Amino acid sequence: MSEMKKQSFLQGAFVLVCANLLVKIIGAGFKLPLTYLIGEEGMGLFGSAYTVYTILFVIATAGFPIAISKMVSESVALGHLRQADRIFKVAFLMLLCVGTAGTAVLYFGAESFAGFLKTPDATGPIKAIAPAVFFVSVMSSLRGYFQGHQNMYPTAVSEVVEAVGKLVFGYFLAYYFMNINVAKAASGAIFGVTMGTVLGAGILIAIFLFKRFKNTRYSSSEPSVRSVKSIAKELVKISVPITIGASVASITTLIDMATITRRLQTITQVTEEFIVKYGSLADISSFTGAIDSQLATKLYGLYNGYAVPLFNLPLTIVAAIAMSVVPAIAAAIAKKNYVTSNGVTKGALKITILLALPCGAGLFALAKPILVALYNNGLAETLLQSLSVAIVFVSLLSVTTAVLQAYGHPSIPMVNMLIGGIVKIATNYYLVGTPKYNIDGAPIGTVVCYFVIVILNIICLIRITKIKFSIIDFVIKPLFCALVMAIPVLAGYKTAFNLGLGVRPSVLVAVGLGVLVYGLLILFIGAIKKEDVLMLPKGETIYKLLTKTKLMK
Repeated sequence: MSEMKKQSFLQGAFVLVCANLLVKIIGAGFKLPLTYLIGEEGMGLFGSAYTVYTILFVIATAGFPIAISKMVSESVALGHLRQADRIFKVAFLMLLCVGTAGTAVLYFGAESFAGFLKTPDATGPIKAIAPAVFFVSVMSSLRGYFQGHQNMYPTAVSEVVEAVGKLVFGYFLAYYFMNINVAKAASGAIFGVTMGTVLGAGILIAIFLFKRFKNTRYSSSEPSVRSVKSIAKELVKISVPITIGASVASITTLIDMATITRRLQTITQVTEEFIVKYGSLADISSFTGAIDSQLATKLYGLYNGYAVPLFNLPLTIVAAIAMSVVPAIAAAIAKKNYVTSNGVTKGALKITILLALPCGAGLFALAKPILVALYNNGLAETLLQSLSVAIVFVSLLSVTTAVLQAYGHPSIPMVNMLIGGIVKIATNYYLVGTPKYNIDGAPIGTVVCYFVIVILNIICLIRITKIKFSIIDFVIKPLFCALVMAIPVLAGYKTAFNLGLGVRPSVLVAVGLGVLVYGLLILFIGAIKKEDVLMLPKGETIYKLLTKTKLMK
């Protein structure tokens, strides 16, 4: 793999990682105060509406940005800039139509969706988020175009602007409507998501117009561009399997949510362990031992509003890697440079594993302190610990799916996700309806689901690319480092807390200690090598520093 391509791939990923981390911080500034303001019930309504939105969001946008990115990057790699622009124009018009239809379905079908979820109060929040489908469709077409040029800065800027809009409008409206009732407050909060997409789309359009006026030169030697029909056909061919695969995951999440709330309500007598862990959520004056709809909504809110956001946090980094992988691999394949494409694939997977494993181990070890530090509520401890096991699997799922799509096999992840979705629904249906497991069965279903999909994806990836992976370098060494790291992390937290530092400072001490210990471990046992360091932005400088300090040979 050429050094320039390595730098190009990981520099783009690094830009997105920085933006996504900032987005997560802004998101925490929105979500954390929101949980205090609207409580478990409000977060349950917020989560219900957002999950319904996610389905149409995925249907409208999941496949197209990847298809645009892939096709544009192939055209740019071959010097066909006029064709790259035509691909964008065709995709933009198609997404406008899809976004309009998605918004209409979500708005006018809000009552039906809420009825399906057995959460009638979710009607208002669903209507409030409906226009976001249109604006996110606009953003997706523009992001796909810029990513196809391997320019991640516009995507990064729009993500930050979108997050700020959600924070400002969402929290203000939730606070304003809380004086009326929780359902109105949830509607106000989720309307912030809509306003965020409006601002994000606006900034992307401004960047696009500026770049168009600044640079619109085409080469006279370019071949004639493809017809609109031909481009539209290929966009559909690439995007439909990706969309179906992503839709399977989102629809599974919706069915999962409906299954959780419905199956919880089939429990007529909870266990003593349930009373100890979650009894504080029940209305003691009317609690008979059975889980009613209100308690089921609170339990789902605990899972989806407290544990899931922390589970999703490490995926910020992985999403950036997956987003950068598609245009980098597609451009290399267009030039028939398979050494480069395979090198990018191996680099992306190794970095993903090296980052995901310590995140999972750290989250498992510090589940309760982190929950208390962020939410002042540790009820979701076991939920978060179970989900932390799935972090490495869902991270690898994201990257392996992107790689398979870049290699021109979008239908493989689709089928594998369908299989995993069926496994998840079946597992959750059994576990959540069992009094012994109840809501604790939901994250177990997630772990099993992602494990199945990742194994299937990796098997298919090896067969297609013929890439050989070292089990010792890719699995055993990183896993060893992550497990060993968890010991001083937990000890560091307990020591700091016993010294009277408080929960939040103690968590920060433990996290800092974990980063230091893990970094030294992966260098000491050779889990990260010279070629891995050189792939990073400023890799040569970092390598020289490591060799100077004797941390690497």
